[in-house]
Amino acid sequence: MKVLLLLAALLFLVQNTSAAQMPGFAARYYQDDGKTPEEPTTVHLYPTITIGKKTVQMEVTHLADISSTPVNKDSTARWVCLHDDDETNYWFISDNEMGAGLLTALVIAKDGFHHECAKTTEPVSVSVANVPLLNATHGNLVELFGKKEIAKKKAMLFYQETPVQNGSIQSNTVSYYFDSEKVRGVIIGQITSN
Repeated sequence: MKVLLLLAALLFLVQNTSAAQMPGFAARYYQDDGKTPEEPTTVHLYPTITIGKKTVQMEVTHLADISSTPVNKDSTARWVCLHDDDETNYWFISDNEMGAGLLTALVIAKDGFHHECAKTTEPVSVSVANVPLLNATHGNLVELFGKKEIAKKKAMLFYQETPVQNGSIQSNTVSYYFDSEKVRGVIIGQITSN
C-alpha cells in the first residue's frame, strides 16, 4: 500500500513539474482578463528578431531551432527562454492551439534570473519598426500611436491586422505593461487565422 501511495505521489509530482507555467513576467502570457485596452493601429508591428547571425521569424521558426536549450511545455504553450548579459529575458513562445511548435509570441523583460532561462552567448536583437519596446514611455507611445487616453494606463495592447493569402488575416500585437513610468515588460505576438 505504501508503494502505491509513493508511486501516486511521484506521478503527481512529475506531472506538476512538467506542467509548470512560465515564471516571472512571462506568466503575464497566461493572464488575459479582458481589461487590457486594445487599440487598433496602422503602425507596422511585425518584429525583426535575430540571435547572433540567425534570423528568427514569427510563425516560421520552430522553437527547437532557436536554441539548443530544451523546449518547455504546459497545457497552454511551449517555450524557450534565453537570458543575455544585459539581464534581459527573452521568452520565445508557441501557443499550443495555433502555434504547432512555431514561434507565435515573444515576451521580453528585465525581471531577474530564472533557472528556466539559458544564458546566451550570442546577442539577441528585437525591433518592431520605429516602435519602442523596453525603453518605451507613456509619452512616446501617445506620440507614436496618437491615443491620449493611454497616457496613464498600466497595460495596453496595440494590434495591426493585415490581409494575407487565401483570405487569412495576420494579426500582430505589441503589449506593454508599466510599473509607474517604467516598462516592466513587453509581449509581441503574431497569429494568422481565417
